[in-house]
Amino acid sequence: MVAFLLLFATAAWALVPLTVAYNREDHAAPLFDACLYPKDFRARYNLYLKEVKPRELYTLIDGKKSTLSLRLVAFDSDSAIVTALRLDSAQVGILASEEVLAAVMTTALNIRIIAPLQRGGDLLVVNPSVLAADWKEFIAWVKALDRPVTIGYIGRYSMAALGLTQALEYEKINYTGTVPGRDLSPKPESAKVKLVEADDRVALAAELSAGRFDAAVLQEPAATWVSMLQGSRTIGRTDLLPPGRFEDRPGTVIAAPGRAIVKRGEDLGRFLELMAVATHYANNNTQKTLAAVSKWLAAPPALESTAMRDMVFSSRPEASFTNGIWNWYEALRLRTAVPRLAGLPVDMDQQHWLRLSDSTLLMPALERAGARITR
Repeated sequence: MVAFLLLFATAAWALVPLTVAYNREDHAAPLFDACLYPKDFRARYNLYLKEVKPRELYTLIDGKKSTLSLRLVAFDSDSAIVTALRLDSAQVGILASEEVLAAVMTTALNIRIIAPLQRGGDLLVVNPSVLAADWKEFIAWVKALDRPVTIGYIGRYSMAALGLTQALEYEKINYTGTVPGRDLSPKPESAKVKLVEADDRVALAAELSAGRFDAAVLQEPAATWVSMLQGSRTIGRTDLLPPGRFEDRPGTVIAAPGRAIVKRGEDLGRFLELMAVATHYANNNTQKTLAAVSKWLAAPPALESTAMRDMVFSSRPEASFTNGIWNWYEALRLRTAVPRLAGLPVDMDQQHWLRLSDSTLLMPALERAGARITR
């Protein structure tokens, strides 16, 4: 009878995998490594994925013990991932940090960042008509032009766009546009830059190619995709520009809804441990990671190599990660674009804001992963 109950419990567990939603881009590169290089992970970390169904279903093996069933589901947009988390069709998501924060801020959705994953540069991409090779020349070109310069971006609460606005303010260039909140230009009619939100990178690329956008600010890998496939070019990173508040800002993160943190906390912890060793692997095996991304996405290695050049993978919530989240909130607050959050004060301090992330599962996972990395 005991054996039967154990068998039944095992079968029931196998029917309830942890569903991981990810975007069809480079964001999940360490996860691709874990899926495609099980022998490496077994030899190096004694923690690896056993393939059950390619690109869809895997079993996490710790030593010789099966500890977790993972189902991977790809989405075409971060907003679709947020919806999947809200509807519980996925219990954990890999997506852009601002999408998570915006979901919390605008809908009071109980979703938390449970780990960082990737940070990388925001790049300025220009169309062929722009006579500039770097940021300094671009600013000179903007000032000399007898019409407003149109710059596109993706995402209503885009960190890339907010960082750009701060750089423009530093350069004393008036701007107007669709970034949330009031326009900071005292005279919108005299603005030298117009910011315009695009629906997605395909739409943005079309606007650049048609000449309706002079430039766009994008995070990798979208920046490289647009510049290499649409005849435009990248002229520099915008997150490194003065005043520097968005340097090394949080890019892609791992997030989960509150109910999954409570009900599937043990499983989420195991997944975070896997991702912690996977980020270590990605940073120390760059050529293999490049090959994994190219294979998984069926993308040219040359394109992916450029896109991954400025990427760093890390599961540790370093100061740049937490400060970057706070700077995003502050940038919106200065633009009077922050709605009231249930249960939080109108003028939050940094400690209040950081409650919107949850590291309770991450810290033990990092300790376990650290032991595997150093053994």
